[in-house]
Amino acid sequence: MSKTVVTNFLRRCIKYADDSISRKMERGDEQEIIAEWNAYRNYTQYALEEIEKGDLDHWFSRDNVSAEMEIDMSELDHPSRANWLSAAVSPRPLALVSTRDNDRENVAPITSISVVSNSPPLVVMSLSQSRDGRQRDTYLNLKQNPICELQFLSPSLESAKDADLTGKATEGSEWELLESDGPIHPLAAVVMKCRLVEDNALPEGAVARLLTLRVESMIVPSYLPPEEGLSLLCQHGMDRLTPSPIDWGYIATHHRS
Repeated sequence: MSKTVVTNFLRRCIKYADDSISRKMERGDEQEIIAEWNAYRNYTQYALEEIEKGDLDHWFSRDNVSAEMEIDMSELDHPSRANWLSAAVSPRPLALVSTRDNDRENVAPITSISVVSNSPPLVVMSLSQSRDGRQRDTYLNLKQNPICELQFLSPSLESAKDADLTGKATEGSEWELLESDGPIHPLAAVVMKCRLVEDNALPEGAVARLLTLRVESMIVPSYLPPEEGLSLLCQHGMDRLTPSPIDWGYIATHHRS
């Protein structure tokens, strides 16, 4: 569990205690009971101050692991390879990629995304096929209409559930599963409006396509970028959606490829 989660929890405990004490005083409850709540409130406040000062940072440390065994990737089956690659290059921000054809808006959860150039602002995205060899709707839509939005969500359980839902196979628009018209998700923390500028095959027989997108504009929470970066929903490991590796997690269950 992260330090931020703990401090937010303690702040809520203090507010809960303050509200409870006020109610008990208004009702004229016994002073002994009120004193016990005050003691709880003051102890929680002291614990919060210790954590915020960094006195208890060692509580949030994790045991380190060491690379000791070499494995030949060619000897692994596909699930084992995917699990190891996802575990090593992790966490990865999850983006809801919204695209459209002539008839409808679509959205899909993608984590194979990376910024590769600041000037010009370029992002690459890898799109694989479904298990039956069909190209993803995201790819087909971009070939027809090269405009898309990369929507990075605020790290909440609601965001994780919605991201999981958009991975569910459907004949209609994924926005219908979210009971929304799109194209922008209400929990998006930052949105990159992009245009497809290049589509390349990957080498060595890979079925995925590597798309290069130019970021033409962004929807952001403020004009100045936060120095500490943004807290975003990420994928950690194969299917775990989380704000960070040591925070809460939600296991995604819907997979298209």
